Amino acid sequence: MLVRGVAIFAPAQIAKLFVSMGMQILVARLLLPEGRGLYGVCLAIAAVLLISTYFGNEFGVRHLLFEKRITPPQALRYLVITAALSWVAALTVVFLIVRSGVWLPEGITWPLLLLACTLAFSQLVTTQINVIMTLSGKFAAAASLAVGEELLKLALVSTLLLRHPSVETALLALLLGTSLTAVASASLAGWLKSDPERLQLEHFREIYGYGVRSVWLNLSSMSTVHIGTLVLSGLMANAQIGIYNLASALVSRLQVIPDALNRVLVPASMASDRPDDRFRMMRLSVTGLAVFSLGVAPFVATFSRPAIQIMFGHEYVPAAPLVIVLFVGFACKIIGKPLEAHFIEISGEPTVLGFIHVFSMITMCLLTHLGAIEYGLLGATVGSALSLILSAILLLTAYLRMTGTSFGSLFDFGPLLSRLLELRR
Repeated sequence: MLVRGVAIFAPAQIAKLFVSMGMQILVARLLLPEGRGLYGVCLAIAAVLLISTYFGNEFGVRHLLFEKRITPPQALRYLVITAALSWVAALTVVFLIVRSGVWLPEGITWPLLLLACTLAFSQLVTTQINVIMTLSGKFAAAASLAVGEELLKLALVSTLLLRHPSVETALLALLLGTSLTAVASASLAGWLKSDPERLQLEHFREIYGYGVRSVWLNLSSMSTVHIGTLVLSGLMANAQIGIYNLASALVSRLQVIPDALNRVLVPASMASDRPDDRFRMMRLSVTGLAVFSLGVAPFVATFSRPAIQIMFGHEYVPAAPLVIVLFVGFACKIIGKPLEAHFIEISGEPTVLGFIHVFSMITMCLLTHLGAIEYGLLGATVGSALSLILSAILLLTAYLRMTGTSFGSLFDFGPLLSRLLELRR
């Protein structure tokens, strides 16, 4: 099931990667580094508000679904209701911040934060609908809709941003794309029809309880993409932030492969109650991602500079060395992605992973800040990469101690080669 699911989902994720790359090119070229920096800061602030108001409730919904205590239509309703409540709370916080006159990064306004926050919650719902589909075994539908979402957003960005090049237009185009995809996905899955299963207060309690315990898990995405941008927003101009943010966004796109693997790993683990089978799937996943990272590394080192100059323009060439440095840290994070799935959904023990992400966030803030002060943009990037490496080492250590396995047992290239040969036949 694992290999079959990856065979379906991975090509779609790669297609999604290329389509989203086209969208990144449009946004970067039309907004230029200064606008790209403001765009990144808006998304970073929205991510902080999303996490601080929604916690990790999506993991609570998925955990109930994993245990088969709720149906997919119920999961959708729990997701939408909790997200809507948190969206209102986030906008209230934004309104109070703007009215109070506290310091905000350069160029940040109420309309920008309104659009960015609404986009963040819309993207949350859209992504989780896709996750629920994969947990339900609808691999092909989920993969097709994920690519369709990126195509729709690319079309909207191309149409609107070319006519009105501004950060507001870029955020609005993405918001329309994610919202339409969410409605279409839920409708095609048949989850918008009436469901005889009622929502239960006890489930809401469990979702919020699990969400509070899992809040630090969302720091993973924030610390790898947004924390560095937020730290630099108080130290550098938007143009420099745009360079850093583009490099971070490009490297983070490589996570589509481990994310696709995790989408399949969890339901595959659900199908087996044997610890040995689950460990074999984990070993296959970790080894495959190690091979993927080693295979991509030479291309990143060789083609970063010419690729950035061709696609994004000479204004973004300084991002090339940052991409190479950040890739080292992201490669470690990529290899550890299946271990995160083990703590979040398979073992149902998110607290351990939460502490690791708190550590990641703190080290990201400190090392990025210190690097920026001492050595500028490159120093900030080295600090960010180093924090990712340290967090990956801590994650691996925690997994090995919890499962009682050795480091060497996680990497076995023989079974991976055998599975690939079977798939080819």
